[in-house]
Amino acid sequence: MGRRAPACEHVRVTTSHTCSQSSSAARLRPASLSDVGAITEFQAECWREAYRDLVPQGYVDRVSVEDREVRWRDRLVSGSRKIALAESGNAVIGVVSWGEPNASDAPALELMSLYVAAGHRGSGVAAALMDLAIGAAPAYLWVFEKNPRAQAFYAKHGFLFDGHRKVDIVTGLWERRFVRR
Repeated sequence: MGRRAPACEHVRVTTSHTCSQSSSAARLRPASLSDVGAITEFQAECWREAYRDLVPQGYVDRVSVEDREVRWRDRLVSGSRKIALAESGNAVIGVVSWGEPNASDAPALELMSLYVAAGHRGSGVAAALMDLAIGAAPAYLWVFEKNPRAQAFYAKHGFLFDGHRKVDIVTGLWERRFVRR
């Protein structure tokens, strides 16, 4: 299936993978090993902010930036995930990762993570990152069951809960599988 250029709802997109809305602009690009520190700090901040009342505080406190750095570095080095960033100036404002699935009963593409800075939610950055990663291809993802904002975002982009649930072994929280066919 062919790739499309990134697109953002209500966001202007240029061929250089830059999307902008109003006065803010985001540049989308593949992540490299030199980005690992920025990605891990960004993800840690996203978890502290977005999952504050969802993920057990003990987990958030226990997982260090160093732990996250090891995981992101391994993902980039091994190629187990493709990873892209959204930047505004020199700051990371979004991260997406995707790859081959672990499920045989789902589409052959998994959206593995999507994080956007609080100040850029609703700006089109998440949609642009998701479009860059998976385009309009059939795909699936796992989302925390008690995260209605994320579930609504994915539903808006054609993903539906397919009835599969599992407990995330890291956090102990229930997740739902959303699929787009």
